Amino acid sequence: MTAIGLFAFVYAFKLVIGKQEGFIVGGAVVHAIAKFPHVAFLALYKDSNDEYMCGSSILNQWILITAAHCFDDIVKAHASVGNVNRATGKLYRVESYRQHEKWDTVKVHYDIALCKLKKPIQFGHSVKRVLMVKRPPKASVGDLAGWGATEEKEYTESVQLKHTRQKLWNHNQCKKVLSRVPRGTICGGEARSRGNYASKGDSGSGLLVDNKIIIGLVSYKDPYVSRSLVIYTDVPYFYDWIQRTTRELECSWGY
Repeated sequence: MTAIGLFAFVYAFKLVIGKQEGFIVGGAVVHAIAKFPHVAFLALYKDSNDEYMCGSSILNQWILITAAHCFDDIVKAHASVGNVNRATGKLYRVESYRQHEKWDTVKVHYDIALCKLKKPIQFGHSVKRVLMVKRPPKASVGDLAGWGATEEKEYTESVQLKHTRQKLWNHNQCKKVLSRVPRGTICGGEARSRGNYASKGDSGSGLLVDNKIIIGLVSYKDPYVSRSLVIYTDVPYFYDWIQRTTRELECSWGY
């Protein structure tokens, strides 16, 4: 799973701006989508020939949550749900989206967005919503699934969903390793690259605890410090914004 790369400073999980694609490096292949029924693949377009991808999570039948940088300058997007193969899931057109009003493309602050689908998602055994709480249970490890790069140096990818477990770091722990850690973020992974981490194309993918509670969104990383230590947008930190923006999107139409 990777994100846009602000290569000058942060490998922003903007997944290399413009060509945000990739898969979880290392990790394990997911064979049954029922293990991660909340995941949604996003195909986004800046124009008819410029396609890139991000991950997202299902908040309800209409709304997906992802990273703000995924929606920078896009003209259209669609989501795929209900299948570990990103190419064969059920498609839903993205009708509108809302990036956080304080989203900063340079500092990578407030990297969170919601998008509304044109038609409601049909829930079932393989498609379910993720849970969001203001005060999640304490946990030392989180689960991450996405369609991002499977190998960064040679850059290889797959259409199959992959999964990895991430050690969770709090904000203060992150600051001891990274010089710049925005408020409203958490860290996940290891200080040293050990072969299992998010990469290009994983931007916006959800970090979960207890297999169902979303606590983070893949945002960016600084490869000069570590390829495997990822900065995640702290979802509970934005709980009130998510609640308010969800209501506004459900009452809106069009981009």
